[in-house]
Formats: sequence, C-alpha cells, structure tokens
Amino acid sequence: MAGISSPTRLTGFSGTLDTESLIQKLMKAERLPLDNVQKKKQFTLWKREDYQTMNTTLLSFRNTVNNLRFEKNFEKVTATSSNTSVISITSNGTNVGTSNVTVTQLAESATLIGGVVSAKSSDTVNVSGTVTIEGALGSTDVTFTSGQSTIDSIMKDINSKSALTGVTASFDQSSGRLFLTSTSTGAKSKVNVTGAEFSSLFNLTGTSASGKDAEYTVNGTKITASSNNVTIGGAQVMLSGIGTASIGSKADRSSIIDDIKKFVEQYNSLIDTFYKAYTTKQNRNYEPLTDEQRDAMSESQIEKWEKTAREGTLYNDSILKDSLSNMRQALNMPLNVPKGQISMLSEIGITVKSDWRENGKLEIDEAKLEAAINTNFDQVKQLFVMSSSGPEVAGKSNLGIADRLYNIVNDQMDAIKKKIGLGSIDALDDSVMGKQLKELSEQEAKWKSKLQDIEDRYYKQFSAMEQAIQKLNSQQSSFASLLGG
Repeated sequence: MAGISSPTRLTGFSGTLDTESLIQKLMKAERLPLDNVQKKKQFTLWKREDYQTMNTTLLSFRNTVNNLRFEKNFEKVTATSSNTSVISITSNGTNVGTSNVTVTQLAESATLIGGVVSAKSSDTVNVSGTVTIEGALGSTDVTFTSGQSTIDSIMKDINSKSALTGVTASFDQSSGRLFLTSTSTGAKSKVNVTGAEFSSLFNLTGTSASGKDAEYTVNGTKITASSNNVTIGGAQVMLSGIGTASIGSKADRSSIIDDIKKFVEQYNSLIDTFYKAYTTKQNRNYEPLTDEQRDAMSESQIEKWEKTAREGTLYNDSILKDSLSNMRQALNMPLNVPKGQISMLSEIGITVKSDWRENGKLEIDEAKLEAAINTNFDQVKQLFVMSSSGPEVAGKSNLGIADRLYNIVNDQMDAIKKKIGLGSIDALDDSVMGKQLKELSEQEAKWKSKLQDIEDRYYKQFSAMEQAIQKLNSQQSSFASLLGG
C-alpha cells in the first residue's frame, strides 16, 4: 500500500484471484481516515506558513514606523565645508555645529625610500641575506637567496607578513626605487630595516622612518591626531590639505517626507495583504492532495490545484482582523495637545480614502503635508513622536502616532508567535499550532501502524483462501480422473 512499508509477499498461486488488485482496492477504503489526517496536517502546515508571511509583513511595517518614533529622524542636519581642498565632509553626525578649522600639517605614514636600482623587478638578485622589517605592530625576518629570489618575490614575502609588522613594500619600476610604507599614519607609525645586504641591494641611505600626526586648530584650540579622518563638531571629516576652512550645517527635512510617504504606502499594502487573507474563503472542492492523487497529476496540475487548495487558511482570522481594527482606531484618535495645535493626521494632509472598497486605506495630499512640515514642523514631529505621562483625556492619546502603531504591531506579532512558535513550519514545539501538528503526527503514525496490520491480515486471509481454492481444484481434478473424465 502506498506510503506504508510492507514485506514482499508471493500471491496468486491458485491463478483464480487477482489478490494484489483486490487488496489494493480494499486498502484504498481502509486508508481514508489516514488520508483525512494527512490532509489536515498539510492544511495546518500551509496555515502556519501563511501566518509567518503575515508576521513578516508586520515586521516590515514596524521597521518603517520605528523611523517615525524618534526626533533625531525628523530633522537631519547636513554638514557643509567652505573649502573642500582643506576639509571634506565624509559623514553627517548629530548636533553638527559651526567650526573654523585651520590645518597646519596632515597625518603621514612612515615611508622609507631606496635609491635608484637599475635591475628589473623580475630579475633575480645577486646577493643573499636576511632583512628584519619592523613596524608599529612588530617585526619579522625575510630571507632572500642569490640567483633564486627576485625583487618581486622579496616584495611579496614582505607584504605577506604586513599583518605582523604594519609595513608594506612596493617597487616602482619606472623610477627604480623601493618604497617601504607603514599601514597606519601618525607619529607612532614607523619603518625600521636591519640588514646590510638588503640596504645595499636597494641603495637605502637610511634604515628608519617615522610618520607624522595631523595638526590643526578648531575655533582656536590646537589638536593633534594620528589620522586625517577626524570628527569635528559632530561631523566626520577628512583633512585633505593645508589651509583654513569652516564647517557649517543646514537642516534637511526632505527625508522625513519620504519616511511619511513610505509609512502610508506600507500601511496600505498591509491592509491589502491582511484583508485578502481573512476574507478569502476555503474552497471545499479543493483539498490537499494525497500521494496517490499527486502521482496521477503533472507538476503544473499539482501547482494549479494546490494554489487553490491552500487559499482560505486564514479566513476570518481574529488576529488579522484585530490588527487592522486596532490600527484604524489608533490612527483616528486625536493627540492630547492644546487646542489649536496639530492633533490628527488629516491636519497634515493624510486622510482615509472615501471609497469603502479601499478598506480604510490612506491617501496623502502632498502639498498640504509639505506645507505643514514647513510651517509647523515641531507640531508635525510631535504628532508622531510624542510620549507623555501626563493626565489622560477621554478620546485622546498621550502617545504619538508612531508609538501607538509600534505597540499595536508588537502585540499582534506576539499573538502570532504564540500561535505558530518561532521555529520552522513543521516544528513540533509548544505553540498552539506546534501542538496541533504534534497531535496530527501522532494520529498519522498510529493509522500507518494500524493499516499495516490490516494489510497484513488481508494478505493472510487471501493466502489461506488461495490455498483452499488450490486444494479444491486439486480434489476436483482427482475426482474427475476417477470418473474417467
């Protein structure tokens, strides 16, 4: 029987009965309860997977809402440089201030440069020796052999140990010079070379070099740094030349408009996803396929069938319905602020679509939103981020829109997690659906064992029947021969 392991049996001795076919037909009826259990199990797996999809949708929406919960995300400050040849802005920070900067010295690496060498980098060297390379990180020895080592191979050996020394090597073929350079900048960086043969090979006139710290003043205060990448007045800047420049800042409110638009778009998308999920009914004419049914269908037929069969897994689901209901209520509740201040989304151009078929989606009057941000920026910000523990007022909220939605989404995600758990879709954990799957798996195992016993009994019964028929046929043949037949 399909899906049940059974021993190999020899039947059909009598030649009268098609035993295998008869038992298969009998077992087809016997296995109906197992088919039903497996169908329930498959539908439960689909349901759990669809819950995971809903949870992912909520998570994405929560991340978008989270950007609107904090003041720092509303008014971003962009740092500016008056002279990019002296200082360039690499990253805007928070609370960027105005600073006057004078750069008198840039941070430099330690660099040791050899004299002119006539050999090519691919030529073998004519001297053997060992050189000790020392940098800020440590020292190591590099050995070279006359007639075997080349300038290229020596460079490669030095560079292979740069993580130990903090020194890299290069040979400029066009100038014929060796360059040994520290991987870091600043006064603590260094390059030391010990080895007469190496110095002779590359015409080194010196054996050590040190780096330099950057030196600059900010609003009259002298500062030194080991790197040219520094923080000044809350902004990350790169010192790029000697001279004077000033760092200023300008407010950038365009990004918050984009964040609010994204919030509305994702809210509308969430409505579509959830509404479709809990209003789509299950088509009872399409159930999960049994193994026998799948074997009789093509891949495209199976795909088409299962697409319909798995619809309606979350029909009339309370978690999804509560999610939308609670969010609608949160969006429609005024903020608890003094009369005359912005307290509703509608006052900044965000309203519910009038067509009932849109199921409560939002739409934006972009001109009104931009005007509100430009003329009442602090009130718009407060509408989203306010978090007050002041006295409550009936019908009003002390929480901004973003925190309200964030808390609702967290609650609904927790409800889904409690129902489906945190593991894979087939995990038999302590969640509601994990326990359901565990129970169905136990029923499946019991029915498989029971059907195996039933099948074995049928084979024994039919085997006995065949033996009886064979014996009867033999007796009839003997009787016929006695009668001269």
